[in-house]
Amino acid sequence: MTVHRFIFEPSYWIGEGKISFSASPDIMKFYTRWLVSPVTEANPAYVCTQDVEMVGGDDQMKNTLTFTNITDTAFDIQLENELVGIVKGKGIIDPKKVAWEFRGYPNFEGFEVYELQENGDYLFHAEYVSPDQFRSIIDGRIWEKVKAG
Repeated sequence: MTVHRFIFEPSYWIGEGKISFSASPDIMKFYTRWLVSPVTEANPAYVCTQDVEMVGGDDQMKNTLTFTNITDTAFDIQLENELVGIVKGKGIIDPKKVAWEFRGYPNFEGFEVYELQENGDYLFHAEYVSPDQFRSIIDGRIWEKVKAG
């Protein structure tokens, strides 16, 4: 199976980053939390809950990502949130990277790439395009939160 603890093992990740928009010179800072639930007989998929909180604003987003049909090199992904509803995409896995994309939806397209660092953290880059062709560009870092005790 995969070398990645992120997404593919029950864990808790936190992170931070910046979001920029093609239609604005503003750059917004954000914080994120990922909770990766354990796979069970009742739910054989990897389910991740991602919370994103914008600094200086009331904007908070909750995403549920479900990873299925996982092989050594690929997987299927489903994203659900209040903004887009449910969209499905495809992902790839290699020893240094986990990435996915959503294509073919009239109101939602984009990709995310998570690159494993030597210390176990991930640097990530994502781009999403809205129906009016405005692009959101997201860059940041996540790391596993080690539980005390």
